[in-house]
Amino acid sequence: MVPLIERLNRLFTRLEASMQKERRFTADAAHELRTPVAAIKAQAQVARAACGEAERNHALDNAILGCDRAAHLIEQLLTLARIDTLGNDVTEACQLRVIAAEVIAAIAPAALSQHVRLELTEGAEVEVRCNPVLLRILLRNLIDNAVRHTQPETSVWVSITHQQGLACLSVNDNGPGIPEAELARVSERFYRPIGTSASGSGLGLSIVNRIAEIHGASLRIAPQISGAGLSVTVVFKL
Repeated sequence: MVPLIERLNRLFTRLEASMQKERRFTADAAHELRTPVAAIKAQAQVARAACGEAERNHALDNAILGCDRAAHLIEQLLTLARIDTLGNDVTEACQLRVIAAEVIAAIAPAALSQHVRLELTEGAEVEVRCNPVLLRILLRNLIDNAVRHTQPETSVWVSITHQQGLACLSVNDNGPGIPEAELARVSERFYRPIGTSASGSGLGLSIVNRIAEIHGASLRIAPQISGAGLSVTVVFKL
């Protein structure tokens, strides 16, 4: 009976950890949703009490912006909840440069509207086994995060390399970067570095980290070699 008891104990431990994680996620999500909802309500009240058309339109524009932020947060929460239940069961051979080009083409118009150029550096094709849907979600979150934090009239560039049995997918930006003391925390859920002015939910890198874990890959976050900006690299085993 001892092996059976030990397996049951391990099962109950995993179930307890899963329930605690679910409760913490629900509490965090509820807390994060309060802010955009309160902001939308405040702007609606300003619009209702406005005396002039300009003031009313300004409040309504801010309310629409608040709706966009809330929608982005909800989308991130749903994505995170969905991938939390996934394993790396459905994989296929994926060409990283092909997928990167597809994601860049989809995001480029939104990036250009913020005066940020997207680039895919030259290099050889690299093939890894992965879930292509999750890989697109990972890359979209990395590029979206970089665009939000980089400076206008600069570039966000994606590079793909391979060496010594490893494939490296990197997204680089020209933003303010992250203080070294906070690099270890930026992949935590809902964490936003002190002084961050760009909009966001603090979930993008959490989603990336979870997808990397599903694929047995590792996440490396470091300042640019030049000292300005940030480089986020996902390392896959070939």
